[in-house]
Amino acid sequence: MLVLHRQEKVAVVILFFVTFVCLTGTIMLDGMGKEQFSEDFHTGMTDGTLARWEGVVGSIYNARGGSVNLDVSGVSVFIPVSAGDIPEIKTGSSIRLIGKIQHWKGKEEIIVEDGKDINLL
Repeated sequence: MLVLHRQEKVAVVILFFVTFVCLTGTIMLDGMGKEQFSEDFHTGMTDGTLARWEGVVGSIYNARGGSVNLDVSGVSVFIPVSAGDIPEIKTGSSIRLIGKIQHWKGKEEIIVEDGKDINLL
């Protein structure tokens, strides 16, 4: 039979409380979505900034391995294969997306981490 001393019982209660608070916070933040935590894209943003961008797809390049590179109204967008399913995007489509800023070969681009972060308009 397991016998816990008073301090151990208090520690277990605190552990369960902290776990509950963390899970509740995670569920609430996930339900709010990324939109509230992102900024409108502009040049000069730092790497890792969550940005949103809306525009017209000018070109599409399907790279080997399944990733996709887009030009959306003059902004480079990279969608890695790890983003999962993405909407069917065609040249001339209007889209809204959210992703993280990354500089690659001296140029800013938006990295879309989840296919759900791309919306056809």
